[in-house]
Amino acid sequence: MNSLKIESTAITPEINFDIDNNTLSLLKVSKPENAIEFYKPLFDFIDRFETDVVKPKQIDQITVEFKFDYFNTSSAKIIHQLLTKFKKISRMGIKIDVNWYYPDDDEDMLEDGQMISEAQGMPFNYIAL
Repeated sequence: MNSLKIESTAITPEINFDIDNNTLSLLKVSKPENAIEFYKPLFDFIDRFETDVVKPKQIDQITVEFKFDYFNTSSAKIIHQLLTKFKKISRMGIKIDVNWYYPDDDEDMLEDGQMISEAQGMPFNYIAL
């Protein structure tokens, strides 16, 4: 299984699921016209990763990193759906670490992360940039 890499555009984030380090990173801006369609390859990849790597217990930890400059409402829904998938994986005995990066002068981005963490019942590590 190879890593997943999707380059960013002006309206879509860079997505990198590095299977060598078991790290998913989402970076920059997320405001695609059709979030479901844009993120479908990522969801499909996570499903394959779960089948090929998680279920056979080849790993014990995954790190998810959110480094958004901006994300819209439809992207927030996708973030919740992603974290729901990772909560399912965590119930299989895999530790999930979530790192939420935010500019140190952007209280709104910090609060967005705190609200998502609380809604998902998942602890986040908050890292000011």
